[in-house]
Amino acid sequence: MDCAAAHVPAGGSPAGAVQLGEDATGPLLRFTGRVDKEVVRSFRRGVAPASWPARIDLTAVTALDPAGLELLLHLARKQARTGATLQVIGLAGSLRPALERAGLGRLLPRPGA
Repeated sequence: MDCAAAHVPAGGSPAGAVQLGEDATGPLLRFTGRVDKEVVRSFRRGVAPASWPARIDLTAVTALDPAGLELLLHLARKQARTGATLQVIGLAGSLRPALERAGLGRLLPRPGA
């Protein structure tokens, strides 16, 4: 399972991506680079909400604009509707303050956990 959504700027290298994939534990979404409106739009066109897994990896994110934050909120709400919780399995340390301000602090892995 590997569906990628990437925004390619004029310079030619991907600015960011949201990829549907798997690891040893099961399906997950991997966010990489700068996740902006174009990356989110491409992801949402390519991956139906029914396919959104309950786990995300934000380790390789360099920036998350408001559209990226909104996608995280949608992912969390989708899980909440089924009684589950969105699980963040990796987090770029620089994202923690922005995610806490957006009300997503409860999803974040705790230091040392």
